[in-house]
Order: sequence, then C-alpha cells, then structure tokens
Amino acid sequence: MMKPDWAPFLLGSAALLSVLSCARSDQVVATASAAPTDGGPRRLELTVTPTGFSAAENDIRSKLDLADPSHVDTFDNPRTWFNYDTPGRAAYWVTDGKLFGLDYEPEETFIWETYTDTASGNVYAEVSATNGNCVGRDSMGLVIRVDREVGAGGYSLEVSCDGAWRFRLHQIGGDQVDFIEWTDSEAIHTGRGVTNRLGLWGYQARFHLYVNGEEVGEYWDVNYRHSYGTFALYTRASQTYDLTGTFDDFAYWNIDFIP
Repeated sequence: MMKPDWAPFLLGSAALLSVLSCARSDQVVATASAAPTDGGPRRLELTVTPTGFSAAENDIRSKLDLADPSHVDTFDNPRTWFNYDTPGRAAYWVTDGKLFGLDYEPEETFIWETYTDTASGNVYAEVSATNGNCVGRDSMGLVIRVDREVGAGGYSLEVSCDGAWRFRLHQIGGDQVDFIEWTDSEAIHTGRGVTNRLGLWGYQARFHLYVNGEEVGEYWDVNYRHSYGTFALYTRASQTYDLTGTFDDFAYWNIDFIP
C-alpha cells in the first residue's frame, strides 16, 4: 500500500486563546448512500435526517443547503483515498464502503489519510466516525485545508473515546498547535463501537465546530493565511495498541459567499 511522504506529525505545546459557544441546532444532517441504477454506474442519494437538537438562530450552517452537499463520498471506491501501511505506525485502507484507520502504537504522532481529488478552501465538511476498541483519549479526527506548500497541515476537529474534543493546527514537519485544548461535551457519544458525526466549518479565519449536529466551539485564527488544500481523516491512539476506527459518509459544502 502507498505511503505518503509527509506521514509523521509531532505534538506541539503551544496553545492559543479559544472562544467557545454552546449553541444547539435543529438543522438537518445529510448522509449519503449509494444505490445502483439499472445496469449503469452507482449513484449517490442523500437521506436527510434531523439532529434532534433545538433551534438556534445563530447556527451558521443555516446559510447552507445541508441537503445538497458539493460532494459526497460513501467510500465505495477505494481509489478515492490513499491506501498505505507504515510499519509500526499506522495503516489506512478502504473496503466494504468504509475507510479504516489503524494506529499501531499509542503516541502523539499522526498518520493522515488524505483525500486528494478536490480543493477545500472556504468549506463545511462532515464525516461519521465510529470508535473501535478504544479507551480514554483514543480519538478520531477530521481535517480541512490540508496544504503542504504553505507548511500548514490543516485544521482538525478531534473527538475522543471518553467524550472530549479539541481543535488543532497540524503543521508539516513542525509542532501541533492546540487552539482549543481537550474540552468535555455531552454532545459526544462515548465508548467502543459508537458513531459521532463530526462537522468542521472554515470560512477565512473563522471556524465553527460541530459534533452530532451541536455546535461545541468556535475559533478565530488571528494568524490565518489564506490557503486552499484537501481533506484528511485520522485515527489516533493515546493508550491502545493497534487501535482501529472507521469513517463513513464523508461530505463537504463549498462556501462561496460571505456569511
């Protein structure tokens, strides 16, 4: 399997001031399913279901048509994401309509599985992340604006097995910046085998962070430099050896307006 030339990442100690919010939303979450046509290629159909949260007028996603993503991926095509295995570190592969991530050793390093087909500039992205045999701060992450050329590996929302989240900047060949450190949230489903829907909004320097339809945090990166890139997903082991997690129903919405 393929091995990207920028796989390992190191944890940094720098952290910046965070601005948190606890807004709830009754917006819908669009999930995708693949349905065969009459002898032709498979096509994607969206199923829209309510999140179950109460209305919030300040939910920035209300400016998007969540029933109509710019792109959806149900991981039925293994060629849309890199497959690779780095001995002693991590492996990623697509099979049976899911993306699997395996972190061999618990440590603060990152091996990313990167989506390479399209750009992610001003964007809102979602993915369903299902925990494996996890404990504690074993976690799964969604990354937008992955861009090697500017030295920034992207902005990530990470959710842990024990019900916490954090917001980070991953930098290629450098430190990780914890913009918002581990924060507990009742919006997160905890434990082994449970699924969380991660959502990450990035418009210019403003970010909104969602878990299962609820906005858990907001951040303004005062040092943001305009850059477009691709997407990444990752499984990170903090305590468990050979930790496997799975991803499904990836989608993103291009934001081509001023919110």
